[in-house]
Amino acid sequence: MADINESEAITVPNTYTRSILTGVKEIEFEEVPIPEPGPTQALVKVHACALCTWEQRVYAGIEKGFYPLLGGHEVSGVLVKAGEQVLTTAKPGDRVVAAMLTRCGQCISCRRGLDNICDNAWANRPKHGPAGPGGLSEYVLIEDYQLYPVDNGDVPFEELCLAEPLACVLRSVKKARVEPADNVIIIGAGIMGLLHLTLVQRLGARVIVSEPNPTRAAKARSLGAVATIDPASEDFVRRAKELTGGRGPDVIFCAIGIPAAIEQAVSAVGKGGRVMVYASVHPRDSMITIDPNLFHGREITLTGTMSQDHEDFLQAVGLLSNCIVDMKPLVSAVYPFSQLKEALEAAISPETYRVIVTMGE
Repeated sequence: MADINESEAITVPNTYTRSILTGVKEIEFEEVPIPEPGPTQALVKVHACALCTWEQRVYAGIEKGFYPLLGGHEVSGVLVKAGEQVLTTAKPGDRVVAAMLTRCGQCISCRRGLDNICDNAWANRPKHGPAGPGGLSEYVLIEDYQLYPVDNGDVPFEELCLAEPLACVLRSVKKARVEPADNVIIIGAGIMGLLHLTLVQRLGARVIVSEPNPTRAAKARSLGAVATIDPASEDFVRRAKELTGGRGPDVIFCAIGIPAAIEQAVSAVGKGGRVMVYASVHPRDSMITIDPNLFHGREITLTGTMSQDHEDFLQAVGLLSNCIVDMKPLVSAVYPFSQLKEALEAAISPETYRVIVTMGE
């Protein structure tokens, strides 16, 4: 094991418990042998795993093509053991965050700097049996490039595991090229919308949030939104322009996957503005209709982002380690691993932001 003293090795049991999403609102737990890390792998004892929208959709049956799924990709824990070729400053017992995306480093996408959408993301999925990141387990085996040490021992595991969604939002904000004093509208005040709000404010932008749920709209205002729009009772395009001096916002982030919201964003954004499609749209064959002359005459950009790359993840871990971003307001509930079903039910409720599952000490 690289940079690891054998005397520091941690004793682990022979088996561990993992969860499997087997069908719509169906979960199984199974006991399996503890894996031995290969030369470029690391074994992590999971302490906290957040329930992402993806796992929520699979659990609720919105996406049925992943069963049986080893869910869980927002993971924090401690390093247990690393293979002899793993180059890391972390030692057994050190706190770490796992970036669970596959980045093969060899496909065209990875070599072009798009390791967030690696061509081989599911290439090694077994033909039979469960597959997936596997963070909703007591232990998880990861590749060396997925291991990120944490410098600050005071940040709770329940917040560290949110490095993954924070990294995804970082990618979105960076691609949008938000500048100081920009007028920015965020559509949707769920956790991803509020993370956009948190980061965009730090860039000196003026932020407005569109959200029909009054509780979520109030949350956005409490976190710094200068105004909110209720798209259920107000004309979004007209109101967006009114709140930006008639010009329209410089950037609009679509943090909800509603086709009509994307169409309205394109109509509302100002000249030279950017519309960022952050959230996936379901069903996946949904279509939008847009006047192409808006692109020609107003020089606007419609684009989006998917997940995060290795640099985004490194920066997110740094933001959390250095307490630059406070995730506490976005943690709605914490459940023990034994209550995973209850946790998923809470996570799919519109009243929650992020629900965390803890694996114990």
